[in-house]
Amino acid sequence: MKHFFLFSLLLTSLLIDAQTNLLKNGGFEYDLTNWNGQENGALSPYDRKSGKNSALINQFTGAEWRAFDQTVPLARNTYAIECNAWMKVEGVENQKEDYKAAIVIVEFLTSADKSISSETIARAKGTTNWINYKKAVKVPTEAKKIKVMLALAQTNGTVFFDDIKITTLSEEEFSKLTPETK
Repeated sequence: MKHFFLFSLLLTSLLIDAQTNLLKNGGFEYDLTNWNGQENGALSPYDRKSGKNSALINQFTGAEWRAFDQTVPLARNTYAIECNAWMKVEGVENQKEDYKAAIVIVEFLTSADKSISSETIARAKGTTNWINYKKAVKVPTEAKKIKVMLALAQTNGTVFFDDIKITTLSEEEFSKLTPETK
Protein backbone atom coordinates (compact mmCIF):
# COMPACT_ATOMS: atom_id res chain seq x y z
CA MET A 1 0.00 0.00 0.00
CA LYS A 2 2.85 2.35 0.86
CA HIS A 3 4.43 1.75 -2.59
CA PHE A 4 1.12 2.40 -4.33
CA PHE A 5 0.76 5.71 -2.47
CA LEU A 6 4.29 6.82 -3.43
CA PHE A 7 3.74 5.79 -7.06
CA SER A 8 0.43 7.72 -7.14
CA LEU A 9 2.12 10.78 -5.69
CA LEU A 10 4.90 10.62 -8.27
CA LEU A 11 2.43 10.20 -11.13
CA THR A 12 0.32 13.12 -9.89
CA SER A 13 3.36 15.40 -9.67
CA LEU A 14 4.34 14.52 -13.23
CA LEU A 15 0.86 15.27 -14.52
CA ILE A 16 0.70 18.59 -12.71
CA ASP A 17 4.06 19.61 -14.17
CA ALA A 18 3.09 18.65 -17.74
CA GLN A 19 2.20 21.61 -19.91
CA THR A 20 -1.25 21.37 -21.41
CA ASN A 21 -1.91 22.46 -24.98
CA LEU A 22 -4.52 25.23 -24.94
CA LEU A 23 -5.52 24.32 -28.50
CA LYS A 24 -7.79 21.43 -29.29
CA ASN A 25 -6.76 19.09 -32.10
CA GLY A 26 -3.46 20.86 -32.75
CA GLY A 27 -2.16 17.74 -34.50
CA PHE A 28 -5.19 17.43 -36.82
CA GLU A 29 -5.78 13.84 -35.72
CA TYR A 30 -9.56 14.46 -35.60
CA ASP A 31 -10.00 15.95 -39.06
CA LEU A 32 -10.32 19.74 -38.86
CA THR A 33 -12.50 19.62 -35.74
CA ASN A 34 -12.19 22.78 -33.58
CA TRP A 35 -10.66 24.81 -36.43
CA ASN A 36 -12.55 27.56 -38.25
CA GLY A 37 -12.03 28.05 -41.99
CA GLN A 38 -12.24 24.38 -42.89
CA GLU A 39 -13.28 25.38 -46.42
CA ASN A 40 -9.82 26.95 -46.93
CA GLY A 41 -7.84 23.73 -46.83
CA ALA A 42 -7.74 20.01 -46.31
CA LEU A 43 -6.05 17.21 -44.42
CA SER A 44 -3.00 15.36 -45.69
CA PRO A 45 -2.41 11.82 -44.49
CA TYR A 46 0.62 11.63 -46.83
CA ASP A 47 2.77 14.57 -45.79
CA ARG A 48 2.74 15.02 -42.02
CA LYS A 49 5.18 15.64 -39.19
CA SER A 50 3.63 13.08 -36.84
CA GLY A 51 0.38 11.24 -36.21
CA LYS A 52 -2.02 10.44 -39.00
CA ASN A 53 -2.67 13.88 -40.56
CA SER A 54 -1.43 17.38 -41.15
CA ALA A 55 -3.52 20.32 -42.36
CA LEU A 56 -2.74 21.97 -45.66
CA ILE A 57 -3.71 25.07 -47.56
CA ASN A 58 -2.93 25.37 -51.23
CA GLN A 59 -3.70 28.00 -53.78
CA PHE A 60 -2.44 28.31 -57.32
CA THR A 61 -4.06 31.54 -58.54
CA GLY A 62 -5.60 34.57 -56.90
CA ALA A 63 -3.20 35.11 -54.01
CA GLU A 64 -6.04 35.50 -51.50
CA TRP A 65 -5.95 35.17 -47.71
CA ARG A 66 -6.70 31.53 -46.81
CA ALA A 67 -6.52 30.42 -43.19
CA PHE A 68 -7.57 28.13 -40.37
CA ASP A 69 -8.02 29.68 -36.94
CA GLN A 70 -8.94 28.72 -33.42
CA THR A 71 -9.81 31.05 -30.52
CA VAL A 72 -9.25 29.86 -26.96
CA PRO A 73 -9.68 31.54 -23.56
CA LEU A 74 -6.70 32.40 -21.40
CA ALA A 75 -6.62 31.67 -17.69
CA ARG A 76 -6.70 34.76 -15.51
CA ASN A 77 -3.26 36.25 -14.85
CA THR A 78 -1.53 34.28 -17.60
CA TYR A 79 1.87 35.93 -17.85
CA ALA A 80 3.07 34.56 -21.20
CA ILE A 81 2.48 31.85 -23.78
CA GLU A 82 4.76 29.71 -25.87
CA CYS A 83 3.71 28.77 -29.38
CA ASN A 84 5.29 25.71 -30.94
CA ALA A 85 4.34 24.93 -34.56
CA TRP A 86 5.62 22.67 -37.32
CA MET A 87 5.30 24.06 -40.85
CA LYS A 88 6.42 22.96 -44.31
CA VAL A 89 6.04 24.92 -47.56
CA GLU A 90 6.15 23.97 -51.23
CA GLY A 91 6.42 26.60 -53.93
CA VAL A 92 5.16 29.52 -51.85
CA GLU A 93 5.64 32.53 -54.10
CA ASN A 94 7.95 35.31 -53.01
CA GLN A 95 5.90 38.52 -52.98
CA LYS A 96 7.28 42.04 -52.55
CA GLU A 97 5.59 42.46 -49.16
CA ASP A 98 7.15 40.38 -46.38
CA TYR A 99 3.82 39.47 -44.75
CA LYS A 100 2.62 37.71 -47.92
CA ALA A 101 3.84 34.23 -46.99
CA ALA A 102 2.89 31.03 -45.22
CA ILE A 103 2.45 32.17 -41.62
CA VAL A 104 1.45 31.30 -38.06
CA ILE A 105 0.10 34.28 -36.10
CA VAL A 106 -1.11 34.60 -32.51
CA GLU A 107 -3.57 37.44 -31.92
CA PHE A 108 -4.45 38.62 -28.41
CA LEU A 109 -8.12 39.52 -27.87
CA THR A 110 -10.30 41.16 -25.22
CA SER A 111 -13.29 39.29 -23.80
CA ALA A 112 -15.37 41.05 -26.51
CA ASP A 113 -13.04 39.68 -29.26
CA LYS A 114 -11.45 43.08 -29.92
CA SER A 115 -7.88 42.76 -31.18
CA ILE A 116 -5.18 44.05 -28.82
CA SER A 117 -2.03 42.95 -30.64
CA SER A 118 -0.63 40.12 -32.71
CA GLU A 119 2.66 38.29 -32.97
CA THR A 120 4.04 36.40 -35.98
CA ILE A 121 5.35 33.03 -34.83
CA ALA A 122 6.39 31.63 -38.22
CA ARG A 123 6.86 32.94 -41.75
CA ALA A 124 8.12 30.97 -44.76
CA LYS A 125 8.38 31.28 -48.53
CA GLY A 126 9.74 29.05 -51.27
CA THR A 127 10.13 25.35 -50.46
CA THR A 128 11.27 23.93 -47.11
CA ASN A 129 11.18 20.67 -45.20
CA TRP A 130 9.35 20.52 -41.87
CA ILE A 131 10.64 23.31 -39.61
CA ASN A 132 9.75 23.74 -35.94
CA TYR A 133 8.94 27.36 -35.10
CA LYS A 134 8.89 28.21 -31.42
CA LYS A 135 8.34 31.57 -29.77
CA ALA A 136 7.50 32.83 -26.27
CA VAL A 137 5.33 35.94 -26.07
CA LYS A 138 4.29 38.05 -23.06
CA VAL A 139 0.50 38.30 -22.80
CA PRO A 140 -0.94 41.86 -22.71
CA THR A 141 -2.66 42.43 -19.36
CA GLU A 142 -6.07 43.09 -20.95
CA ALA A 143 -5.99 39.89 -23.08
CA LYS A 144 -8.65 37.31 -22.24
CA LYS A 145 -8.37 35.12 -25.36
CA ILE A 146 -5.94 34.20 -28.07
CA LYS A 147 -6.65 33.48 -31.70
CA VAL A 148 -4.18 31.24 -33.51
CA MET A 149 -4.15 31.69 -37.29
CA LEU A 150 -2.48 29.28 -39.72
CA ALA A 151 -2.48 30.94 -43.13
CA LEU A 152 -1.34 31.26 -46.67
CA ALA A 153 -1.41 35.04 -46.63
CA GLN A 154 -2.13 36.62 -50.01
CA THR A 155 0.26 34.43 -51.98
CA ASN A 156 0.18 31.18 -53.93
CA GLY A 157 1.71 27.80 -53.12
CA THR A 158 1.16 25.04 -50.55
CA VAL A 159 1.69 25.08 -46.79
CA PHE A 160 1.39 22.18 -44.34
CA PHE A 161 0.84 22.59 -40.58
CA ASP A 162 1.17 19.98 -37.83
CA ASP A 163 1.58 19.66 -34.07
CA ILE A 164 0.48 23.21 -33.22
CA LYS A 165 0.81 23.77 -29.49
CA ILE A 166 0.16 26.76 -27.20
CA THR A 167 1.22 26.49 -23.55
CA THR A 168 1.19 29.01 -20.72
CA LEU A 169 4.38 30.24 -19.08
CA SER A 170 5.00 31.75 -15.68
CA GLU A 171 7.06 34.92 -15.39
CA GLU A 172 10.06 32.83 -14.30
CA GLU A 173 9.70 30.40 -17.24
CA PHE A 174 9.32 33.30 -19.68
CA SER A 175 12.44 35.02 -18.28
CA LYS A 176 14.50 31.85 -18.79
CA LEU A 177 13.36 31.61 -22.43
CA THR A 178 13.82 35.29 -23.25
CA PRO A 179 16.78 36.62 -21.30
CA GLU A 180 17.04 40.38 -21.44
CA THR A 181 20.06 41.79 -23.20
CA LYS A 182 21.76 44.66 -21.43
